[in-house]
Amino acid sequence: MENRNREQDRQTDEEEILKKLFPAYVSLYRIELNSGKYEILRLEANTNARRIVDQGIHTFATYDDYARKYADTFIREAERDEFIDWHTCRKMKERLIQNERITYHYHSISAEGKDSYYEAYAVRGNVDDKTFSVLLGYRNVDSILYKEKAIQEQLQRALDEAKLSNEIISAIGKAYQYVSRIDIQRDWFEEISNRDKEHLQFIHSGHMTANNKRACRMFVAEEYQEAFFQFTNVKTLPDRMAHEETIAMEYRMKDGSWHKLRFIEKKRDDHGRLTHVLCAIRCISDEKKREQILLHQVAEAKEEAAIKTRFLSNMSHDIRTPLNGIMGMIDVANRYPEDLEMQQKCRDKVMEASRYLLSMMNDILDMNKLESGASFEQKVNFDLTKVLNRANIDKQMQAEKKQIIYAVDWTLSDLKHIYLMGNPFYLERLLTVIADNAVKFTQPGGSIHVWCVEKSCDGQRVVYEFGCSDNGVGMSETFIAHAFEMFSQENETSRTKYEGTGLGLAIAKKIAERMGGVIDLESQKGHGTTVTVTMPFEIGKTIETEDPEPERYKQLSLKGMRALVAEDNELNMEIVKFILEEQGLIVEPAVDGIEAVRKFENAPPGYYQVILMDIMMPNMNGWDAARKIRAMQRADAGVIPIIAMSANAFTEDIINSRISGMNRHLTKPLDASKLLDEIAKAISILPGSAQSVHQEK
Repeated sequence: MENRNREQDRQTDEEEILKKLFPAYVSLYRIELNSGKYEILRLEANTNARRIVDQGIHTFATYDDYARKYADTFIREAERDEFIDWHTCRKMKERLIQNERITYHYHSISAEGKDSYYEAYAVRGNVDDKTFSVLLGYRNVDSILYKEKAIQEQLQRALDEAKLSNEIISAIGKAYQYVSRIDIQRDWFEEISNRDKEHLQFIHSGHMTANNKRACRMFVAEEYQEAFFQFTNVKTLPDRMAHEETIAMEYRMKDGSWHKLRFIEKKRDDHGRLTHVLCAIRCISDEKKREQILLHQVAEAKEEAAIKTRFLSNMSHDIRTPLNGIMGMIDVANRYPEDLEMQQKCRDKVMEASRYLLSMMNDILDMNKLESGASFEQKVNFDLTKVLNRANIDKQMQAEKKQIIYAVDWTLSDLKHIYLMGNPFYLERLLTVIADNAVKFTQPGGSIHVWCVEKSCDGQRVVYEFGCSDNGVGMSETFIAHAFEMFSQENETSRTKYEGTGLGLAIAKKIAERMGGVIDLESQKGHGTTVTVTMPFEIGKTIETEDPEPERYKQLSLKGMRALVAEDNELNMEIVKFILEEQGLIVEPAVDGIEAVRKFENAPPGYYQVILMDIMMPNMNGWDAARKIRAMQRADAGVIPIIAMSANAFTEDIINSRISGMNRHLTKPLDASKLLDEIAKAISILPGSAQSVHQEK
């Protein structure tokens, strides 16, 4: 009998709930959460749910399936998982075990693309050992969530209607951490809700002015206290809101968080003067962070746009100028086909312009690589003297042609630690850039002084100072502050008079910083420039010299030697064959790494004296091909010279070539004399000399 009465009470309660929910909700369901079985109690026309039901092509065994179909059809993908998670019967049951009712707000999109906001409201119904029944209703809350003014109006009506006050306060509480009502005439406030008691440690009620001063001193950052107190002064509030329904201010708290306080009109007297307001506070720290990020991104975008504009302007000039020279010289050469002297002059000019284009392209690619932040190898064992020699030998020759004294101030005995661990390729690039600038901006008859000095050593690490001083044109004090910026040149005439991208010092600074060093610049207009780089290195291991007789290779004849050339580009293959065959070498081509490996593997030991290997080839690249050759179990696999010839000019590519087992790395376009020198050097240091091997054969 008692069970029957309890069941009747439950049914009565459920009927009362239904009576309250029917008028407000566009759809209503009874769901048994253990089984997932559901019953549609109400479903208004022109709703998304009605469209699913009216299609008639889907039958859903459980409410989970029904909710998932709705989510797939009408909920944005980014919000879909959260929607499904809340509507899963198992999850609803877990929440309703702890709570008598639960709510959820979501964003729905109709088939026509119209946005709508809804509230799902679930209430516990019949619950026993076998059954867990709930009523789940949905109502449209666009008026609450879509317009703040609508929220305010609804809040005012709700507060005037005591019956609905708790529901509306709960809805507002989702948007605001703190809500209170203020009686302006009595100077009295009363807290309605506080979801952030940890940071908003306010008393529940009291005199507004006195407690406002206390809260202001305790919680608000000092620089905002005066503005906060003036804004929250209830005595002036009616005048300030005479024609406003709501006003707001943003301020920072002492803990660093940002808040927005909003006064919302609640009630006015018969004369229209404000008598009651709501005070709503919410944390906007995340919004402020996003705002700062956006402002920073805008500033960066403007700066990048300015750099790109300057870059395009500079490149338009710098590329067109040498291209114009190349095309012009070819045209001149075509006009004088029988004049050999003119032909040679035109070829020299074309080569000079081509080298400038190549140099400019290297600068742009280097800067792009450094700007990308990609890491590079810092643990290469190298001989400092060889880096210094390579970095300065070409600059000495350029200076000599320009009639500039180029003095090198170091000797082998002055450098106590010559074997270092670091990145020799980037170090060489850095020193070359600095020396190149010195030669470029020093007039004929001037002088350049370069040096290298060991500054300190602790037994494991050594610090070197590299310097370059000239008495060239120098820089103004104003320009020095911008000397390391990309594309910077003191005046536009520099672009035509001295040529260059304006990337040299920017590249040098990036390299120095990436290698843990510091670059400094001193300059005076008309008196010259001094650049110093201080760089730390680990002390490396002694490197056995590869060439005890440095000049030996110059006497080595390449005639009759056989070269395996792996190159997939027909034009590049034609160029390499011409260079090698002109010196008497026998060239055997391979179109990719696979063919190169196969030809070497099938040839008897000693058949090839050198391998030239492109890097970027189809089927198998040059690095993998070199590794396979080095791994072969045959006498010449570990010693035959393998020389990379590639358009990959970054230092990482050079290091990867070394790691793969290659002896040298030459960059395209190939310099014929340098290619032949490198072949001769590599062959001359083979055990027993490849030349004698060749002669015996």
